[in-house]
Amino acid sequence: MISPELIGALTIVIPAIVVAYIAFFWRRRPIFWFVVALALVGSGYLYSTGALRDIGLSIIGDIEAVEQAR
Repeated sequence: MISPELIGALTIVIPAIVVAYIAFFWRRRPIFWFVVALALVGSGYLYSTGALRDIGLSIIGDIEAVEQAR
């Protein structure tokens, strides 16, 4: 089973990279890489505060069942 932290990170980082790619990749490549780095740093901050776990558990759905399986 995938950890809730990984699901939360993918929920934050993948859409940010897709939007940055569409908006900035061909014209402003340094801004694209800045947005990618910002998404990764932001997910690191959310991981350190425990928010990625909460985001992942809200995406998975049944929080109590996931907590009991741990």
